[in-house]
Amino acid sequence: MIRLPNVLFATFSLLSWGQTPKPAAAPAHSMRLKVMVDPGHGGDDGGAKGPKGLKEKTAALELARAVGAKLDAAGFEAVYTREDDTFIPLWDRARAANAQGADLFLSLHLNAARAKAARGSEVYFLSLGQGEDDEVVVAENAGAGSAPGSPDSVVASILDDLAQKAFLQDSERLAVAIQGQLNRLAGIQERGVKQAPFIVLRGAAMPAVLVEVAFISNPKEEAKLKDPAFRAKVADAITLGVRRYFAETNGSVRRRAMEGPR
Repeated sequence: MIRLPNVLFATFSLLSWGQTPKPAAAPAHSMRLKVMVDPGHGGDDGGAKGPKGLKEKTAALELARAVGAKLDAAGFEAVYTREDDTFIPLWDRARAANAQGADLFLSLHLNAARAKAARGSEVYFLSLGQGEDDEVVVAENAGAGSAPGSPDSVVASILDDLAQKAFLQDSERLAVAIQGQLNRLAGIQERGVKQAPFIVLRGAAMPAVLVEVAFISNPKEEAKLKDPAFRAKVADAITLGVRRYFAETNGSVRRRAMEGPR
């Protein structure tokens, strides 16, 4: 089923590509484009940890709140996979987005590396094969456990892959839009758009990306993540990336109809 919003977001001319987009008018109708914001990790899964003790799960939640607030102010409807320190199984996060009828899925994370000088942002979309960065994949898929092994679950897993496969081109376009804004507005060194087999993106019946905002293992970037002003810049960048994505698609939404989580 094709679902179209009642309000089309303004398109940008090629001449304005390198300029900051003008604020989008809030939709006049109560029906708004819905964005599922997924703070990575949570509960017993703390994720990566910074040199000064900042946990990825905590920083991701603070970023999600900032992003959600900016999305709401821009006329979108932000919903969340978690709003407190709760663990949500990776297999269930995209399914929650499907059940909510979300138009986009954003999973927010912080990167980590053995080299403390590593810095910058990366935005991923799903790869159904081997990823480009196995270390990142192992870290973000940790704790997911094995996929359920019953015949019904195996079929469901295959359908999960097919669901996101239909949106890979749109997901890549969304990733490019967000990465560009992170680099330009948030002052974060760009590390590029990549593909990886992240479990959290599987089964999303809408464009879906995973954003590694910065390196929590880098002392300087860890300090930035504690700063509300920096988080606000990141939220602005991600929101502008979402707006740019919809501007490039003339405000259209293409997602698969879902009856609810399997």
